[in-house]
Amino acid sequence: MSASLIEHFASLEDPRIERNKLYPLKEILLLTVCGVLSGADGWEAIEQFGEAKLEWLRRFCPFENGIPSHDRIANVISRLNPKRFEDCFIDWTQTVTGVTEGEVIAVDGKTVRGSRDRRRGRAALHMVSAWAVSNRLVLGQEATAEKSNEITAIPELLELLALKGCIVTIDA
Repeated sequence: MSASLIEHFASLEDPRIERNKLYPLKEILLLTVCGVLSGADGWEAIEQFGEAKLEWLRRFCPFENGIPSHDRIANVISRLNPKRFEDCFIDWTQTVTGVTEGEVIAVDGKTVRGSRDRRRGRAALHMVSAWAVSNRLVLGQEATAEKSNEITAIPELLELLALKGCIVTIDA
């Protein structure tokens, strides 16, 4: 299977109506994923990444209308089906990384800093992550209601990743 990010995300449904498609979905996805993988930590940073790397991005997509604004990027990405996006992303990362037999996958849970919102009565977000040690890449994550519920999220995450012949480690 091809390692092309664009091909792996081709099945993702564009939530916009036809007349509002100045920027093709594949360009917005390419820009966003490449920006985030390059360290962009917000919508403005993704836009700035795109402006700085426009010629490089045009090697993969035409970007005939240039780089979309950070507001447009945020609007499109926030309207995508998160489960379908996750499926496409995991499929792509597994193809790119080529997880092989004997690969060490470290599973660990963490509380996301700054995710607690006292004013709205929301507890902190807890995530269980699967880290491919030799590829230095997070293969997937699963949210849990509380830190104590990590044990229920781990089997779901491992099933989602469909690992074969890998060594899975879990901290106590």
